[in-house]
Amino acid sequence: MKDFKEQLKEWKQQHREVKGHGQKKPKKRREEVLSESDIKSLMGMNRARYCRGKGGAIRQK
Repeated sequence: MKDFKEQLKEWKQQHREVKGHGQKKPKKRREEVLSESDIKSLMGMNRARYCRGKGGAIRQK
């Protein structure tokens, strides 16, 4: 009778070709299409700007 390791080696040799069959290709991501208004909102162009004024108070520009 064969050892368990020898049986496992034989089984691997017999079933070697089946191993690569189940692999899937990674899906390609679609490029994100952004409009001009989307880009501006992401950059924060339409937000209020604040800065430190005299005496350390925060004021809107």
